[in-house]
Amino acid sequence: MKLFAMSQLCLVGTCLLMSSIAMAQQPDGTSGLQTTLEQSAQGGKFTFVVFSRDQGEATQRFYQQNQEGLASYGDKVAITSAHVDGPADRALVEKLGIARAPMPMTVVIAPNGAVTGLFPRSINAEQIAASIVPPTMMRCMKELQEQKLVFVCLTRTESVDVPEGVKQVQQLPQFQGRISLVGMRLDDPAEARFYEQMKVSAPQIQGPYAVLIAPPGVLIGHYNNHSSADQIAAAIHKAGQCCEDDKCKHNHAPQATGSRPNPR
Repeated sequence: MKLFAMSQLCLVGTCLLMSSIAMAQQPDGTSGLQTTLEQSAQGGKFTFVVFSRDQGEATQRFYQQNQEGLASYGDKVAITSAHVDGPADRALVEKLGIARAPMPMTVVIAPNGAVTGLFPRSINAEQIAASIVPPTMMRCMKELQEQKLVFVCLTRTESVDVPEGVKQVQQLPQFQGRISLVGMRLDDPAEARFYEQMKVSAPQIQGPYAVLIAPPGVLIGHYNNHSSADQIAAAIHKAGQCCEDDKCKHNHAPQATGSRPNPR
């Protein structure tokens, strides 16, 4: 199951409008995008960056569409613009892979640098809301975009308990440096949307429990302290995230399912 609804990534208003677009360019001709992103990171804001190749009517309408859609979010968000062909932001454009994408396009960047949405030529209220993700989901998306396997370890305290099988998998040579552990409180209402997407039933969870997500955002399975390292590694292999060695033992190990383990 695709955990993050990120189909928008598969490509690969008012009298203030004109002044807002113009403000993205500094007097020396360089872009102010990096400054805006740094300020957003410090302020915990999601930045909606409108990339374009010109400041024509279509770009103006699209920028206004973004501006109006963000009006109700106050200081949770920031909006800016950038020239997709400009030299100042070339590195970011290349990293995002949007150099030849349809323009104008909005790229949503979380405070931690994760990309939470790409929307070419149109954006609506539902897409905006989906791009402003819960804190732990934001952390996971950042790790996934760095090609990490993410175990979300669920806890009711500040202490994060990791299932034994997960600890053992973390030590396997083929996974060293590729696994990220992210803790999440089961009683945090801010994470409700993420609980739902991970199909987590908090009352049924007893003891160490982890949900595994693989790039680009695929739910691999739920694991507790009774899940073996071989089961977990086999599930990773089945998802195409293990290694390229045909002789890997996990090629032939009992396949773990993506369903929840029985709580004990």
